[in-house]
Amino acid sequence: MNTKTKALNRKNNELDRRLNKGNNDAMTDMVCYLRVANISDYNQELVRHDLLQMVLSAQERGENIETVIGGDYRSFCDEVIAALPPKSFKERILDFIDTLLLCTSILGAIGIVFSKETIEFIRNAVTGQPLNFRISISIGSLLIYFIILTASFLIVRFICKNSFRKEKEQNQRKGRNFLIGGSVGGGVMAVFLLTWRLGGQTIFTVNILAAGLLVLGLYLCHILLQKYLAA
Repeated sequence: MNTKTKALNRKNNELDRRLNKGNNDAMTDMVCYLRVANISDYNQELVRHDLLQMVLSAQERGENIETVIGGDYRSFCDEVIAALPPKSFKERILDFIDTLLLCTSILGAIGIVFSKETIEFIRNAVTGQPLNFRISISIGSLLIYFIILTASFLIVRFICKNSFRKEKEQNQRKGRNFLIGGSVGGGVMAVFLLTWRLGGQTIFTVNILAAGLLVLGLYLCHILLQKYLAA
């Protein structure tokens, strides 16, 4: 997020605090929908700014957001998104790499800190026993890494894309969602059973300090890429 986008984001956050509850709920749904749209961060904030000004003006007149943009918020957002230039292929790739770097560094740090080898290393260091500087990477840990990344992406996409779903529509889809949820749950259970079955199989080992430096390096790459994108 570049400086211009950050400044607009701060201004929008200030305007957002002036909304009443009803308008704020509707704006939250629209902003959530915009966050996964194929438009730049700046254009997202620009649309948000225009919407906030429109809604606040209506609010001062005693009107609600539906009076301004109608009842079909999703169609309104789709029309706005269609009128804006989409992200370029380069922007999408860089965004993906940036997200991957950040997620990998966070999950890697958690994996190192809570690994049995690290706990054993600390215990041995305290008790004066020989230290083992190796940490094992298993099939299970890699499977869990990919599961968390994939699930996080899909959940965010699902929530944002369905932010406008009405209660009536939700009730109509309960049966289908139950089947989908059951299938997904069964798939996840199968993956975890596979992870449990194969999880103990070590693929390779790596020095704990080297693993820590790798995680730190990935995070620094994320920071540098953020600065590049903000330029």
